[in-house]
Amino acid sequence: MCSWLTHFPLEHSLRGNVYLLHLLAWCLIVHLPVGQVSESTEQSCLPVHPTEPVAMAALAAGVAKQRAIAQGLGSNQKAVKYLGQDFEILRKQCLDSGVLFKDPEFPACPSVLGYKDLGPGSPQTQGITWKRPPELCSNPQFIVGGATRTDICQGGLGDCWLLAAIASLTLNEKLLYRVVPRDQNFQKNYAGIFHFQFWQYGEWVDVVIDDRLPTKNGELLFLHSEERNEFWSALLEKAYAKLNGSYEALAGGSTIEGFEDFTGGISEFYDLKKAPGNLYHIIRKALQAGSLLGCSIDVSSAAEAEAITRQKLVKSHAYSVTGIEEVDFRGSPEKLIRLRNPWGEVEWSGAWSDDAPEWNYIDPRRKEELDKKAEDGEFWMSFSDFLKQFSRLEICNLSPDSLSSEEVHKWNLVLFSGRWTRGSTAGGCQNYPGSS
Repeated sequence: MCSWLTHFPLEHSLRGNVYLLHLLAWCLIVHLPVGQVSESTEQSCLPVHPTEPVAMAALAAGVAKQRAIAQGLGSNQKAVKYLGQDFEILRKQCLDSGVLFKDPEFPACPSVLGYKDLGPGSPQTQGITWKRPPELCSNPQFIVGGATRTDICQGGLGDCWLLAAIASLTLNEKLLYRVVPRDQNFQKNYAGIFHFQFWQYGEWVDVVIDDRLPTKNGELLFLHSEERNEFWSALLEKAYAKLNGSYEALAGGSTIEGFEDFTGGISEFYDLKKAPGNLYHIIRKALQAGSLLGCSIDVSSAAEAEAITRQKLVKSHAYSVTGIEEVDFRGSPEKLIRLRNPWGEVEWSGAWSDDAPEWNYIDPRRKEELDKKAEDGEFWMSFSDFLKQFSRLEICNLSPDSLSSEEVHKWNLVLFSGRWTRGSTAGGCQNYPGSS
């Protein structure tokens, strides 16, 4: 054996560095400790004069990443530290110093709000101040009485698609606490720092934020809970804004994007004007399997966006599908579906809505169980009306079972790593599939 650090001739520094990279890459591939490389090994396995330094560096980095993935990096239990920020280390530093965390990567300043409508100097951003929850109320809580869909109320940002996805997430506690870690609150070890996990490009990433939130006149500007002292949803929105570059980057999107980023699941779309005959069965099975579902009404022009119909449905607006039931109505079975408007208000006023006469013709016990009379954005409607009124259904599947069959099927998972290249592989927003 000889030392490869001292035994190869360095004709000049560049060639020496290239040789070093090539040797390191080869050692990573064959899992051979670099200190055990002999002169004969070097000569037989490596070119004497490598000519692709960038390729060799990329190869070494790629092999190292694959090894880390094999050891669990990118899993929910070992999420990648977004921007290299480690929640536990940063929180300990803040607790030791007695100073609340201020995130240098997503600071409390106009630039993180947006770039156009919410850009610096925009009229919409005038009078905004950043405040921590303890500055907004006397007893701030991360979660009050469990995270529920009523914790999701839209503010002054057009991200109803994201809020519909979050509302659906609350229906599955296991999924929710994968995105919203439990190890944080405003009491024990509070240091002004929180973290959330999202699925990005085949791996889970852990996003750290401080708890300074944009407010106006003492009220949260964007997403908020019905409970004035509950802040998990507002902080989750901030973390997702950081991941996407700004709050304004969340304005306009597809609910399915949120579903995928919260679960890593596989998505599918249904055109409700061409709905399969067994769609009710598919939806029921999807909800039972813990899948996330959303729906919307298409518009023919931008002028119709968020227009409210005569029966109080909002066009081009994301709704969550939160339940499905069948009741005995005047001696015949009636299929019902429950939806939620993330505004937390403006509900369907047609058949089977709150206080609709149809409820008087079913079993009183079923009526008490299903008919919750509250202006909370959630409502029932008949499945037939759902098919007539809505245009699109989105389902994010988490189970390896087929939703349209009773048979159990196994999935084979294959991940391909690559990169977006303009004019080749780069695509557009899912709202405009033709640009992909």
